[in-house]
Amino acid sequence: MSAEDLSAQSGLCLEWKQLNYYVPAQEQSNYSFWNECKKKQELQILHDVSGHLKTGDLIAILGGSGAGKTTLLAAISQRLRGNLTGDVVLNGMAMERDQMTRISSFLPQFEINVKTFTAYEHLYFMSHFKMHRKTTKAEKRQRVSDLLLAVGLRDAAHTRIQQLSGGERKRLSLAEELITDPIFLFCDEPTTGLDSFSAYSVIKTLRHLCTRRRITKHSLSKVYGEDSFGTPSDGNSSGSNSIEMEFVENSHESLLQSMKELPTLSVLNNSPNGTQKKAAICSIHQPTSDIFELFTHIILMDGGRIIYQGRTEQAAKFFTDMGFLLPLNCNPADFYLKTLVDSHGKENAGEMLRIRYEHETDGLYTGSWLLARNYSGDYLKHVQNFKKIRWIYQVYLLIIRFMTEDLRNIKDGLIGFGFFMATAVTLSLMYSGVGGLTQRTIQDVGGSIFMLSNEMIFTFSYGVTYIFPYSLPIIRREVGEGTYSLSAYYVALVVSFVPAAFFKGYMFLSVIYASIYYTRGFLLYVTMGFLMSLSAIAAVGYGVFLSSLFETDKMASECAAPFDLIFLIFGGTYMNVDSVPVLKYFSLFFYSNEALMYNYWIDIDNIDCPVNDEHPCVKSGLEVLQQASFRTAEYTYWIDCVSLLLVALAFHIVSFNLVKRYINRSGYY
Repeated sequence: MSAEDLSAQSGLCLEWKQLNYYVPAQEQSNYSFWNECKKKQELQILHDVSGHLKTGDLIAILGGSGAGKTTLLAAISQRLRGNLTGDVVLNGMAMERDQMTRISSFLPQFEINVKTFTAYEHLYFMSHFKMHRKTTKAEKRQRVSDLLLAVGLRDAAHTRIQQLSGGERKRLSLAEELITDPIFLFCDEPTTGLDSFSAYSVIKTLRHLCTRRRITKHSLSKVYGEDSFGTPSDGNSSGSNSIEMEFVENSHESLLQSMKELPTLSVLNNSPNGTQKKAAICSIHQPTSDIFELFTHIILMDGGRIIYQGRTEQAAKFFTDMGFLLPLNCNPADFYLKTLVDSHGKENAGEMLRIRYEHETDGLYTGSWLLARNYSGDYLKHVQNFKKIRWIYQVYLLIIRFMTEDLRNIKDGLIGFGFFMATAVTLSLMYSGVGGLTQRTIQDVGGSIFMLSNEMIFTFSYGVTYIFPYSLPIIRREVGEGTYSLSAYYVALVVSFVPAAFFKGYMFLSVIYASIYYTRGFLLYVTMGFLMSLSAIAAVGYGVFLSSLFETDKMASECAAPFDLIFLIFGGTYMNVDSVPVLKYFSLFFYSNEALMYNYWIDIDNIDCPVNDEHPCVKSGLEVLQQASFRTAEYTYWIDCVSLLLVALAFHIVSFNLVKRYINRSGYY
């Protein structure tokens, strides 16, 4: 029997057997590195859960709050981390985590994406990561246009995500997951926050994906009056409202194009004939009766156990046989959930339901799908041939995303830059006229240089403490899904700050240099600006390190105080650094302050020394440096520049490993 025949006869079946999941009994809401070191007792969330999902099925997981719906969904889809036991197999073949992420998609309960992108930009950006590396840009654009048309977002294609409605955002998230045309879809509360029409629209879309054959571009042209290339068809074109209504209500037409007939997906066909059905499983909370009827099967959960799994229309008989009669004109979903809740106080009727279910389904999941094992092996082999874009291109695309997001939020950036430059003006007014080489101005020059260093370090370090608390949901999802590597994200994040560091460094110095140091020439301006830019880059590393310690920016900012105090003390201004010869090398303030002071004073051979002055007389810039316990060797400036980069690298290595450890521990959601 051929693979095609097996596909048509049996399809693909995903089974999960005796899944058990444990979590720390007293898990805190905020992550920190210190919490990782504590050993805690475990609480069991899933109890020997078994079941199956085959192509063509649309399954709803129902249960009360805390029943384990989302946990089961994440466990089956292999998006869960932690103490999970049991097996997940595809047609009898054990599935590894990376294999599961390649053949499935996970639609989270809440939309997690860059809100400043438009719907088209978001899908086009994600297509670079999710489609084969040899796919052309034209094919990616066509695929994005097809998906927007399929989910009814063609008219909102160039609307920013933050301006879309809840239903539109949910459909956009679905379109993103369909870029690779996965066989299995896992949806966590896909109707949360949606009105009844939008909720029905989303579930109806999933029903079409699971039970209908995908149609061609020619068929879509007949349905919508215009094909995905924008060429009008012979049919009468209707408005966008009628298009979306037809999209939701027309049960005889499929919603997605055939992968075989779309040249855009020629490298990503999921089956030999390009018409493989999908399977979807959704956790859902209190569906309406109309939505409930769209599901082919349901799973009822209570206390981390499955009470019932089977066809939707057979659930009523199951409960009737147990003495729970479904009333007329009653929403079945509400009745089943209410029965589970009420059964807790009626001689453990819920446990009786579970025992009856386990007895009736004993042996259901063994052997029935082994006939198609060869087909699943061929399918997995085909999926494994998929090649993502190279690491360096991932970095490039992520840099583009970071910079685009900054440009879209340019108003906030300009306000912050305005305050930053106001600080420069304030310092220039306070220290104007102190550039003369006299005994009284030595301290003033030292103070101005120290303020330059401090302002750059504090501005950039505290300006990035929000980075990981803000980005963790996106990182967890996209890295967990294998969209890109964590190292690519981290490198792109760091590189994206470099232009701002140099621009702000020289702009800040320009204001102050024109008021204080203008008599020293242009070369000093260039070298001081370069050093300040490196200080800003090192400060980014320091700030990212603080950001990675905790899951909230508030905690990161509050816990920065002791680090700031230690680094400032060893910076060379508040304390003679010779008394702490080793600790000073851990302070980025020290390297920045020393390099700026060295650069300014090392060429000064003569400082006015008035007669009868009560204070000790410092006669040259060399003596100024020696008095402050700074190094005076020929290559001090460049040694400090390299040291700043090494300090930044050390902070980034620690930060990267903290984030990596957190991502690996916490998993997808």
